[in-house]
Amino acid sequence: MASIFSNIASAISSTFPQRPTIPVRIPNDDTSFNPKEYPNVVVSADGRMSGKVLLVHGGTETDETGLGLISTRVWVVNTADKEEVVISASFDKETHTYHLQTPKEQDFNSIYYETMVQYPSTTHLTNSLSFSLPNTSISNGNDISNLAFRSIKTALSNGSIAFKDLDGEVTQLCTSNGSVSGSFLGGHIDLDSTNGAITAKIQVRDALDGEQSRVNTRTTNGRLDIHARATETTRGLWMNNSSTNGRVTVGALLNKADRASVVHSTTNNGRLEVDLDASLTGQPLEVKQATSNGAIRSNLMIPLDQPFHGYIQSSNGSIEANLTEAFKGSFDLSTSNSNATVEGSNLTLTKNNKSAKQGYRGADGPSEIKLSSSNSSVALRFYPAGESLAASTTTKEA
Repeated sequence: MASIFSNIASAISSTFPQRPTIPVRIPNDDTSFNPKEYPNVVVSADGRMSGKVLLVHGGTETDETGLGLISTRVWVVNTADKEEVVISASFDKETHTYHLQTPKEQDFNSIYYETMVQYPSTTHLTNSLSFSLPNTSISNGNDISNLAFRSIKTALSNGSIAFKDLDGEVTQLCTSNGSVSGSFLGGHIDLDSTNGAITAKIQVRDALDGEQSRVNTRTTNGRLDIHARATETTRGLWMNNSSTNGRVTVGALLNKADRASVVHSTTNNGRLEVDLDASLTGQPLEVKQATSNGAIRSNLMIPLDQPFHGYIQSSNGSIEANLTEAFKGSFDLSTSNSNATVEGSNLTLTKNNKSAKQGYRGADGPSEIKLSSSNSSVALRFYPAGESLAASTTTKEA
């Protein structure tokens, strides 16, 4: 099976230039499976090691058999450790489980492994794939755009996640002390990291379970850069983006839908920027944005003739919100120790002083927006839809 790794060895070695120099192949470390008989695959590891996993679709001699393959190489610093590394494979009903066990007493740099999980080119849809791995990074080794999962999940530590064109109806990618990046397609998408950035382009479609499509991204001590295109949804979108100690940038383009959409974005100690085009959604929309010790810039193309509720709050940071003139309803701006400004046509002010502006735009309408800050300025502008910054940004980046 050595030839299977020839096409990916250079990528692995460049990612891990410090891997041990004594290569040891563990006997019987490869296992094959029939994706039709075993549509659920579990890959797990336990012990002290570090490693890399590649997800591959087609491209090797196993395509001739229609079988999938899981193959592992192990490197050890101390030759005696090779007897302590155990790889086991089991088949139970429709699930294939592949497990790597290493000594728990070793330093995690003493044992290094590479695992390839390969599906044959004849497999285009399978049920589930999950990874539970310490000190491990994961990515795709070739084009996987023609491979789809009903469910794909990761539980990693001290490693990054980098997928391009990952299609998972339910995608739950979690890591600690590592970044998450790539492009994703699905009905429910959950990206989670601690101490790492999340950078993602997301294509959202109607969820197969009949529920509203969901996107949830969160990190601590890292930035978020999320661009979501929900033009294939008919039930709207529930989206939450949150970070601590990191900048958050969100772009979203919504489609016509029969349910209200919700887009929330929050951070602490970071700047928040949101570009949202919901002008064609035809359903209610709720937007919440909040940060502490950071500024907020928000460009919102809101639904026409539908209720819109916006809540934007910052402490020790300025707020700049730009809304289309589809807005009909009340506005409330407040700050302390700075200026409140509102601009646009057809405005009626019921409160007007330096640090507070209240009133409404147009006739009585169902929408409302509230902006509040402390120790910095707040500004609200209503503009014609043709001047939208949100439309140009989300179309280009989503």
